[in-house]
Amino acid sequence: MKTWALAVLLLAPAFAAAKQPVPLQTAKVISQDINSYNGGTAVMPLGSGVVGVPITRRSNIVVLETAKARLTWSEVGKNAIILPVNGTIEFYQDGDWFIVLDSKHKKHKFALVHFENIAQEK
Repeated sequence: MKTWALAVLLLAPAFAAAKQPVPLQTAKVISQDINSYNGGTAVMPLGSGVVGVPITRRSNIVVLETAKARLTWSEVGKNAIILPVNGTIEFYQDGDWFIVLDSKHKKHKFALVHFENIAQEK
C-alpha cells in the first residue's frame, strides 16, 4: 500500500504537466521554397570495383510574418510540409525549434534562420 501511494505521489506532477495545452501562435506565410539539389557523390569499394551513388539534398525554406516580426525558417527532417502561401498557420515553440502540425497531427520541426523586427507605425 505504501509503495502504491508513493508511486501516485511521484507520478501525479508528471501527468498534470503533460496535460497542459501548448500555447499556439499564428503567422502569415509569405513564401515557401522547396528544392532539391545535388550534394555530391558517395563512392565505396564493392568487391574489386568502385560504386558511386549520388547524394541528393532537400531544403524547405519558409518566410513568415507575425504581428511583430518576419521570420525565415528551414525545415529539419525528411518529409516536407506544404504550407498555404498568403494563408495563416499555427505553430508553437519548443526550445529553439518551431513546430508546425500537419493535418495528421505529425510534427514538422523548423530552425530559425533569420529574424527581422517589423517597425511599428505611429
